[in-house]
Amino acid sequence: MSIRKLLAYAAIYILWGGSFLGIREIVAVTPPFFAAGFRFTLAGLLLVGYSYLRGRTEMPRGSLVGASTLGFIMFMLMYAALFWGEIRVPSGIAAVISAMIPVWIFMGELALLRTQKATALSVIGVVLGFVGVVVLAWQAPISHSGSGARASTLAVLVLIGGTLCWSGGTLLSRRLTLPRPQTLNAGLQMAIGGVLLFLLSALTGEMRRLPPLEVLLRPMLILSMAYLVFCASILAFTAYVWLIAHEPMTRVASYAYVNPVIALFAGAVLAGERLSAFQMIGVLLVLAGVFATLTGKQVVPAARKVAV
Repeated sequence: MSIRKLLAYAAIYILWGGSFLGIREIVAVTPPFFAAGFRFTLAGLLLVGYSYLRGRTEMPRGSLVGASTLGFIMFMLMYAALFWGEIRVPSGIAAVISAMIPVWIFMGELALLRTQKATALSVIGVVLGFVGVVVLAWQAPISHSGSGARASTLAVLVLIGGTLCWSGGTLLSRRLTLPRPQTLNAGLQMAIGGVLLFLLSALTGEMRRLPPLEVLLRPMLILSMAYLVFCASILAFTAYVWLIAHEPMTRVASYAYVNPVIALFAGAVLAGERLSAFQMIGVLLVLAGVFATLTGKQVVPAARKVAV
C-alpha cells in the first residue's frame, strides 16, 4: 500500500476517531447547537471557497435544493443530536453508537433500495449491532451533569436518532441532484447545516447563555474547534472522498469499527472516561455487528436490480 493511502486511512481512522473527544471538550463549556453551527458553517465556507478557487464547479438545476435537503438531515439533525448527546454521554459511547451508521445504511439498501442481498453473516451482524445498542441504552452511563442514568438513556436514544438521520440522508442522496465536485457538495451541505444549527441555537435560547468572550477564547477551546474544523471536517473528509475513488468501499468503511476504538482510547487516556463491564459488552457487540455486516453484505447483481 502506498504512503498516500496509508496517510489517508490514518486520517479517517485517527482524525475522525479523535473528533468525539473534541466535541466533548467543546460542549463542556459552549452550548451544543451553537458549537456545531460554528464548526460546520466555517468548515463549509472554507470547502466552498476552495472549490471555487480550483475553478471546477457545477451547479445543475435542483442541486441547491438537494444540498439544502441533505444539509438539514445530515448536518443539522445528526450533529444537533451528537453535540447535545455528548453533554450526557461519554465520547467513546457516542462513537460506538455512530458506528452503527453502516448497519442502518445496509438495512435501508436491503429493505428500501433492494441493492443488497441478505446473507447469514450480514443478518447476524445486524442482530449483534442492534443488541449492542440496546445494551448501551439500557445501561446508559451516569450523565456528566449529575442528573442520573435516565437523562443519559435519553441521550443515547437521541444519538441513535441522529445516526438514523445520517443514514437516511445517505440513502436519499443517491436520488438527488447535487453540486459537483464533491468538495463543493459537502461544503454547501455543511454551510447550510451550520446556518440551520445557528438558527436552532437562537430558537432554543442558547445565544443568551453563551459564556464570556474570555472563556470562548481559551486555548483549549480554540484548539478543539480548530481540530474539528480543519482535521475532522476538512482533512479527514478529503481523505475519505479520495479513498472511495481508489479503494474498495468495504475496506474504506472499516473506519466504522476503528473510530470507536480510537475514541474509547482517547476518552480513557485524555479524559478519564471509564465504562462498566456491562457497557463494554455492549461496545463489543456493536463492533462485532458492524464488522459482520460490512463483511457479509452482498451487492445484488445488475440483472436482478432491473428485474425489481
